Formats: sequence, structure tokens, C-alpha cells
Amino acid sequence: MRRGTSHGWAQVSAERKRELIRSIVDGDEAGAAARGPVHAELDLTDRCNVACYFCNQQDTRSKIQIPADQARELIDAMVDGGLRSVRLSGGGDPLHHKEIGAILDHLHERGVVVDNLTTNGVSLTAEIADRLIAHRAREVNISLNAVDGDDYHRMMQVKPVLFDRVLDNVRELVRRRGDHELPVVTVQFLLDRDNAERVLEMADVALSLPCDRLVLSTVQQIANQRVDDAVLLRSEDAGRLRPLFEELYRRDLGGCELEVNLAFRGLGEMVAAARRAAGAAEPLPFPTAPSFRDADGGCFFAWYSTAITGNGNVYPCCQLIKPDGPVLGNVLSEDFAEVWDGDGYRTLRHEMRDVLVEGADRTYDPERFEVLDPVCHEPGLCWLKNIYFRADDTFYAELAAALDAKRGERARVERLRNAARSLTRRLPALAPAVDRARNASRPLRRWLKRRLGLRLTEAG
Repeated sequence: MRRGTSHGWAQVSAERKRELIRSIVDGDEAGAAARGPVHAELDLTDRCNVACYFCNQQDTRSKIQIPADQARELIDAMVDGGLRSVRLSGGGDPLHHKEIGAILDHLHERGVVVDNLTTNGVSLTAEIADRLIAHRAREVNISLNAVDGDDYHRMMQVKPVLFDRVLDNVRELVRRRGDHELPVVTVQFLLDRDNAERVLEMADVALSLPCDRLVLSTVQQIANQRVDDAVLLRSEDAGRLRPLFEELYRRDLGGCELEVNLAFRGLGEMVAAARRAAGAAEPLPFPTAPSFRDADGGCFFAWYSTAITGNGNVYPCCQLIKPDGPVLGNVLSEDFAEVWDGDGYRTLRHEMRDVLVEGADRTYDPERFEVLDPVCHEPGLCWLKNIYFRADDTFYAELAAALDAKRGERARVERLRNAARSLTRRLPALAPAVDRARNASRPLRRWLKRRLGLRLTEAG
């Protein structure tokens, strides 16, 4: 089981999980949520102190940050609705917010857990480290991405000397944490064609700190094709990389967990073969409960979580923070409660409920969805939608039972629709009466569509 972050799931009570299931399956007919989000991703600032060439928010980033007073008001409003945890990320770098210390203190005072803080580590001062330790933040994720100053300059596009500063800051965090279990310190490297052959050096750097978890992932293409395809890893790189990964899996990393996320771009099979050749155990950082079914694995973030950027824009999640992503409101010009209960979120809940209830029969149609993206819908395109939750046997057993009951309701209505069609085909004289009944029943059909997702006619 993965230590540290759980995307807030560890903070959710059994009763709140059942409340989520009730909202998902039998939610308000107008798409309102019973309560506010349980978890939030707060990108407090769009300001950053590095300029990573692969940053997926370069086209949405501004130089704005949420002022501390408004950040406190936002946190208070979400706590009143049931907020239990946050991820602090960016946008910019969360530690580059001018008043990050005061915001961390306010989160702690309101009982909100920092489930994950993702940072480049440049501004990870001793004072911030002490707060994270005292507040029992679950995980600090350091985006390092390089093994020396020169490659740090290439990847992060800043002065090489900052590389050593980051290492010193991480070592100081680990030293100050001492024997405390939290926060888990994760160091992440993104691999491209210029640094992938240095994975063993990456392990050396991680062990020198030392960190609790070493994560290797790939640089991915971002919006507007900002990344040169020539630097992206691809399947033909597998041959030269396999011996290095075999050696990596043979190494004794002590208490440092190794997490390799190279499933994209045809490299997953190479990693699996290298692991088997090295005799390494199959990693299970995200186990799956017996009750979990792919048919029930749709996203439920419309009821569970929110993502807010430094300019105040509200998105369904971090995956949809992109130039053409759905902006559901703005907390700098609206109260968060108005956004959470607004048209954007109500539409999102209708669409997510449809996908969950359709289960294995779901199909994506861009004409049908106003908010959902293919990444929200198609299996395998978004790891975030269920990977932190799928080990929860009780939750997925109860969700499966509720969804099956809802699917049964829809099946019964579909049979009635088919029977009505068959009758009018056999007895055309009934068609005018059916048309009149359809027109008279429009308010009822609207209610059924919103409440149960049922469409009794082609027009809904």
C-alpha cells in the first residue's frame, strides 16, 4: 500500500463515503450537491521560480496569486461544506506564494490536512519544513528531474546553482523530520530522451538525501504541442533502456520505495520485462479491492473534489486545467458556494452520473457532453479518477450495489420505451395519441432525465 498521499481518501469517514454514493446515484434532480467538496487542489499562485520546458500549465498560467485573506475565506467556506484535505500544487510553485506560511497555519487551524504538497523545492525553507512536520502533512513531492546542475538548467531553465540549493533543502527537511513518520518525502524525475540513460544516477541522488520514495515518470506532450516530439521517449528507446532498468531493480534501495510510471509511449512492457529479469517483486502501490469493477470505475470528482488555480478559476480537476479546459467559475469574483452549486458543476454532475450508471456500456460522444473530456471517460487515459480509491472494498461494494439498482431502473424504462415504439409501429393510428401524451409529459420527462438520467423519448 502506498504511504503518504491518498488524494484525501484517508480523511473521509465511512458515513461521508455513503453520503457520496447517495449523491452520485440518487442525487438532487437539479444537479446540486448535498455538501461541499471533501478534497481540493489549491494552486494558490501562478507565479513560479523555475520555467520547466514540459510544464503543462504554461498556457494557463498568469502572474496572479490568491491573496492570503481571500485564501483564508475560501478555505473557511470549503471547511463549512466538509473540506478535509488539500493538495497544494500549481500553476506556479505553492511555496512561491508570498504568504504560504500563514496559509499553511490557517489550514492546520481549521483541521484541514495537507495531503500532498508538490514543489520544485527551491523555496523549501527550514521554517516551511518545520510547519509541514508539525502539521503532519502527508507527503512532500519534490520535482527534481535532474542529476546535476547542467541538466537541471536544461530541464527547469534556471541557473544550475539552484540544483544544489534544492538538494540542501530536501536534506534539511529529512534531518528536521528525524524519526517522525510524516511527511513522506518523494523525489520525482521526469524522463526524456536526453536523461533517461541516467536512471541509475537518479537512484544515487535519491538515496543520498535520503528520500522515502523515488518516482520515475515520462515527460508527456502538453497543450499546443509545446514539447518537441524529438525529446519524448518512445517504444524504440526500450532496447537501450532495458539493461539500465534491470540494474535499477537489482539495486538495494533500502527503505526507499521505487515507483516506475512508464506505461505510456510503449515502454510499459520493457519495464515489466526488466523487473522480471531482475527477480524484483511486482509493485502494488495502488492495490485493487475484490469489489472493484471497471464498470463502476468512473470519476466521481463532481461530488468529491475541486481544483482552483492562482487566478481564481475553478476546474473539475488538475487533468482539465488546460487552455480549452472547462472553467466552472472564479472564486475571486464569486463565492465558492455559488460556483459549487452553479450551472457548470450541475452539468458536470449530470454527465458524470450518466457515465457511472452506464458502466460498461458507456460511450463518448462530444456532442453529448458539455464538460467531460475524453480523458474523463475512456479507460486508461486518467489514472487519477479511481487509483487512490479502488482499494476501498466497502466503498466499491456499496457503490456497485447502488449502481446496479439504478441500472435496473433504467433497463425497465428502456423496455417500456421499446414496447411503446413497437405498439405504434403495429397500430399507426395510435401515433397521434402518443404524440399528444409525449407533449403533455414533457415536465415529467425532464424530471426523470435529471433525477434518474432516463430518456423516455429520443428528444429526452
